[in-house]
Amino acid sequence: MSKKERDRQDHQRWVLTVVLLSFALSVAMSLLTSLFVESAGLLVALLTLIVLVMIGIVTDAVGTAVTSASEQPFIAMASKRIPGARQALRLVRRAERVSSVLNDVVGDIVGIVAGSAGSVIAAYLGAAFGLRVMFASLMTTAFTSAFMIGGKAYGKGIAIRHSEKIVLFVGRAMAPFTGGTGAPKRGAGKRARGGEAPHNRRNP
Repeated sequence: MSKKERDRQDHQRWVLTVVLLSFALSVAMSLLTSLFVESAGLLVALLTLIVLVMIGIVTDAVGTAVTSASEQPFIAMASKRIPGARQALRLVRRAERVSSVLNDVVGDIVGIVAGSAGSVIAAYLGAAFGLRVMFASLMTTAFTSAFMIGGKAYGKGIAIRHSEKIVLFVGRAMAPFTGGTGAPKRGAGKRARGGEAPHNRRNP
């Protein structure tokens, strides 16, 4: 099997994985949120909505940071066995998939679930203040969208400016669960610089 065919099959498996993951997460989060919010009061529903919006903003910022970061600083850190550097390097090398999960899968699901939570809040507001459900739902959706879009826009700027720090922070959070803080495998420098790795160079 040629490399092109292997890459195509790998891409198809990844797309299928994303679809299944999106379906499972969407069902689970929607069900849990609906059961939790509908059985709670207005304050709990508002707090749940705020948490969902914050999750969307943070995951979007992390996904942006991963795509903006460069491999080379993490290769140097990993060679010095800095905790989290190996995990951060893996994230950067898989930036396309990491960004797809965080920005697209999680972001879209959080938006959908936040909309469900917002509709419950609109019903509470309508009953508590005598507002029409349509008006209350419109205002809740508008405020939720505004805060989420504005927060993501602000978070993207921070993620681009401090991508290395953010990715390393995430790598350190992953380290206790994934293990391994050693130096990168041979050839890592070659991939990062697009040239020949130092250990393969011949002395003149």
